[in-house]
Amino acid sequence: MKTVLITGGIASGKSEVCRWLASKGLPVYDSDSRTKALYDSVPGLKARVEEAIGLPFAQIGVIFEDAAKREALEAVVYPEVLKDFLGWRAAQTGPVVFFESAIALEKPIFDGLWDEVWLVRAPLEQRLARNPRTAARLASQKETCEEQGDVVIENDSSLEELHKKVDNLLNDMKTDLSKILSISGQHGLYKFLALSRNNSAIAEALSDGHRTVFDPHSRITTLSDIAIYTEEGEFKLKDVFLAINKALDGKEAPTSKSPEAEIKAVFGKAVPNYDPDRFYFSHMKKILDWYNELVKYASLDFVEEEEEAAENAEA
Repeated sequence: MKTVLITGGIASGKSEVCRWLASKGLPVYDSDSRTKALYDSVPGLKARVEEAIGLPFAQIGVIFEDAAKREALEAVVYPEVLKDFLGWRAAQTGPVVFFESAIALEKPIFDGLWDEVWLVRAPLEQRLARNPRTAARLASQKETCEEQGDVVIENDSSLEELHKKVDNLLNDMKTDLSKILSISGQHGLYKFLALSRNNSAIAEALSDGHRTVFDPHSRITTLSDIAIYTEEGEFKLKDVFLAINKALDGKEAPTSKSPEAEIKAVFGKAVPNYDPDRFYFSHMKKILDWYNELVKYASLDFVEEEEEAAENAEA
């Protein structure tokens, strides 16, 4: 499952990005609202905060003006936020989750949680117009620099334009199996990038992004061209992956080195009508390796055939 951090300064538009994502049914963890809920749901948390900052909980707003008290509060609260987020993420079943936070990149306790960072930016004059508290908050929050974002979303135009930019990013996150390659003699999967002048394929490994040029004689197969045999006919690999995910109910999949009975049990539940005379155990192991690599380095949110056809037509 991929985790994306949505960050940006006050009034940059990160909350609107998250609202748009949530409107599409995507799981978004709003760190501000979840933290406020923790004060009431975690026994004794308010008392621990009061002890840490030396003030009644009702005066918690002072942390924006007192760095020492803010750090004392964070030492108490952030471990609870981290625990809450990990539990929330474990309960999700989709290919990607989003975490909204203005300050997570500054806090070492959250290091290593993100696969990707989306930084939402807007001109200062627009931010000041959107929220009069922007100027005061800038004094207590460090601004995220562009280099910290894997993706930078410039929110300098209309709401419709912002939504369009987010939609484009979501489309880019989908896995196009017509561009995911299995190459004979090579370990793991590759993503097709382009053809060279001599018709060699330029591709990068999903696992580490290392680029390789494969000559025209390489035995290359796209995953979209692969299907397994069932008693009713062929079953496309994309549908096999989705069936495995459903059968596992969001749990981690076995690997190709797992016991044979465990591997066969997965396929027995995911594709119970597979043809044992033409779909072998060796096929199951290879498909599990591919499945696990896609889950770890790509997504099970696949480009649909209509989208794929449209992209090919444009190309």
